[in-house]
Order: sequence, then structure tokens, then C-alpha cells
Amino acid sequence: MGRSVPVKIGQKEFASKQKARSYYMDQRPDVKAAGVISEGDYFEELKELFTLYCDSCPGWELNGRLIKHFTVQNEPRFTNGRWVSHPCYKVQLSNGELRPFSIEKAINAIVKAAAANQKK
Repeated sequence: MGRSVPVKIGQKEFASKQKARSYYMDQRPDVKAAGVISEGDYFEELKELFTLYCDSCPGWELNGRLIKHFTVQNEPRFTNGRWVSHPCYKVQLSNGELRPFSIEKAINAIVKAAAANQKK
């Protein structure tokens, strides 16, 4: 079994990628109920997560766009031979784009980028 990789996202520190993933995924019902999150501590946490993700992945750069708000909306996904509805984080950017993003992929990219920076 592999050893846990600690994750730091802004001021938050997690003992493992799984703990970080669970933290954000567990917030989805509250974000969905709120409609949009455009201010406050959790908005700042999501903004830090998304910005780090964008900085870690070519093609995801913000290129001057600002983060307006976050929401959780259902996304159709094809799973086990059928379409199912899955709650997904989305970010509204200042150019009007509403972009879905994966918490798991974001965390993995942030950890990978941090490891690469430590090797330099």
C-alpha cells in the first residue's frame, strides 16, 4: 500500500489526497443549496483550489479572467451503460464561461506540480 501524500491548498493542509478530496466533496450539498458561492471563507478556499489547478495544468490558464463564483450543478455522466446525474463543481469566469471541474483532478494536478517544484 502506498504512503499518504500530504496536500496543502492555500491555508488548508490535509494528511492525504483522499482527505482533501473528501473535504471538498462533502461540501457539495451545501454549495448546491446555496445556489452560488461568491464570497466568504469557502469561496476563497475554492478560489485558491481552482487557481492552483489552473496554474498546474497547461490549457487551464486563467489568462486574466477573474473567478466570479462557484456552484454545484448536476452533470450527466455515462456510467455502467447508462446516463446518470452527478453533482459537479462549476466555476463562473469573468468572460461568461461556466466551466465544470473535477476536484479529484484538481488535487492530483496540484500535488504533481508541488512534487515537481520540490525536485527543482
